[in-house]
Amino acid sequence: MEIHQLRYFVAIVDTGSFTAAAEYCHVSQPSLSIQIAKLEEEAGGSLLERHRLGSRLTERGKVFLPRASHILRELQEAMKDFADLDGLRRGEVILGCLPTTGAYLLPPLLRRFRQLHPGLAVSLREESSPLLADSLRDGSVDLAILDEAGLGPGLQSYQLFSEPLLVAVPWDHTLAGRGAIAVEALSGEPLIVMKSGFGFRKIVLDYLVLQGIEPRIVYESGGIETVQALVEAGLGVSLVPRMVRKSPGPAYLDLLPPTPTRTLSLVVREGSRPSPAASALESTIRNWFNSGSFGGLHG
Repeated sequence: MEIHQLRYFVAIVDTGSFTAAAEYCHVSQPSLSIQIAKLEEEAGGSLLERHRLGSRLTERGKVFLPRASHILRELQEAMKDFADLDGLRRGEVILGCLPTTGAYLLPPLLRRFRQLHPGLAVSLREESSPLLADSLRDGSVDLAILDEAGLGPGLQSYQLFSEPLLVAVPWDHTLAGRGAIAVEALSGEPLIVMKSGFGFRKIVLDYLVLQGIEPRIVYESGGIETVQALVEAGLGVSLVPRMVRKSPGPAYLDLLPPTPTRTLSLVVREGSRPSPAASALESTIRNWFNSGSFGGLHG
């Protein structure tokens, strides 16, 4: 059973004759008659009776008509929905972001996206870089903003920006008030870091080990705000992205070269074909960073 056969059948009923339906559907009358014959064969009996004034429905045709009309209406609605998707009037995209990033980066970015595409919805997923990378690979996330700890095979990335890491210390700490310190000053200090599995934890610990500093971890947290609150309470020191610097907050110090950094990238699954909504969000993110709109947050 073909869609065009349903269209021909409904057109005959609407116009009252095979001749008028053929003209309406822009096909020859013999072609239309052949298709109706095939439809009736599949239906198991006649759907239409010809008479000298045109055609009329059989009992079987009366049963079939509302269903055929319903199918055509649903198809028309589906095509309208497809047009809406392609025209970015509706749709949904799933965006992954880091716990150390989302609260600082997403509000202005998503506000801009809503201004450009008010009909598109964004679902957020905040996870560590490794988990978001897995979600990209299995297709449960459309695109994600990751640090370098999440990059790997099967992913395609576009670098957005890099930022230095700062040392956060309590205000009564002996290091507070210094403009910049060498990393050796952190040797033996009680360290507060993100929990195991978070990409930012790996960035911090890899840097310290590379510089010959043995980390003395005293607290771990799944939230960067909790990390900073523990530092403010005098329970240790930490390394944090410059993006999360706040006032009031702990005292922040620069690190002398070699200064650690983290890089955020927009990442998609390699070889994937994004939906129109995902493409729109990807374009918005790139343009937003390229325009310098993010500068006020981390400058």
